[in-house]
Amino acid sequence: MLSYLFLGILFAARTNSLSSVTDDKAKPTGPDGQTTTCRCRSENAQSDILRQLLNQETLIRMALDKKVSDLVNDMAEMKKYVQKSTKQLQNSKREIETNKQQLQDAKREIETNKQQLLAAKREIETNNQQLQDAKREIKTNNNQLQDAMAEIVSLRNEVLLLRNQNRKMGQLSDGINTSINVVKAEVNQSQKAQLELSSAISSVVSSLEVIRQNMSLLNGPAKDTPVGFTAGITSASRTWEGDILVFPHVITNKGQGYSSSSGKFTAPRDGTYVFTVTAVSYDSDWLTLEIVHDHVSKVRTLSDNSASRQTGTNLVVLELDRGDAVWVRRYSGQGYSGSSAPMTTFSGFIL
Repeated sequence: MLSYLFLGILFAARTNSLSSVTDDKAKPTGPDGQTTTCRCRSENAQSDILRQLLNQETLIRMALDKKVSDLVNDMAEMKKYVQKSTKQLQNSKREIETNKQQLQDAKREIETNKQQLLAAKREIETNNQQLQDAKREIKTNNNQLQDAMAEIVSLRNEVLLLRNQNRKMGQLSDGINTSINVVKAEVNQSQKAQLELSSAISSVVSSLEVIRQNMSLLNGPAKDTPVGFTAGITSASRTWEGDILVFPHVITNKGQGYSSSSGKFTAPRDGTYVFTVTAVSYDSDWLTLEIVHDHVSKVRTLSDNSASRQTGTNLVVLELDRGDAVWVRRYSGQGYSGSSAPMTTFSGFIL
């Protein structure tokens, strides 16, 4: 742009100088011969002007050359700057791409951490649930322990009572033997008294035999003690989701083997037992129960949803050792019916 400006100025200066030369050449020549002098002066003036113009042109050309050189240098510098900027831009692009990749990796890592956190939360919830189950089981075991302790106290009291009765029977037997000896002495004194005493001895001996039989019964083994129970449910539920179905309403509990707090029957001695369960479903809900012997399912009931309050029942005969536990467990379903006279019941007895 500057070069064009200087060229325009130079062209305008040359045009003015040529106009001046042309004007000087166009002057008329006088008759007195002064035209030659004027012409010489004019030529000198033109030569001076031409020299000035040439000098100005040279100066302008030098200035233009310097400007052009400066522009070339500036263009070179600018080209280097552009190349440097281009390289920096490429580096920036690569850095941006690297940052994007790192951002994607960070996002994936965050997502992985979220999944791990959710898994940890689920594991914590599972552990909490297991802890709650363990607490319930401990509570059930404590209840069973309390029932067992109560049963032990009851048996201890019965043993003490039997011992007292045995002592009384022993004292009575000693008294009878003394009486027999006295009677025998009197028999030796009198025949008539002997006849009368014979009848009395027979009566006493009979009484003694009865007493001895009673003592044998009192001292007999505990296996003759009856064991049997029946328990039921008096209130209905449609949202029950537990494991062991507890029958809190106890109708019969011979031998104190059934616990109404835990819902489990604990065998007081070895033997063959019969268990039965009857379940009435809530309205038209499914309900399936199991009779369980020490965590092993033995038989199962089914109350389907084909109609309202369907009844499912089953029976099982089990060989139990003392201390074995039997209970009713939920297999599927949530609802069972109840009433003041129980419809859903659990029973068992020893053969």
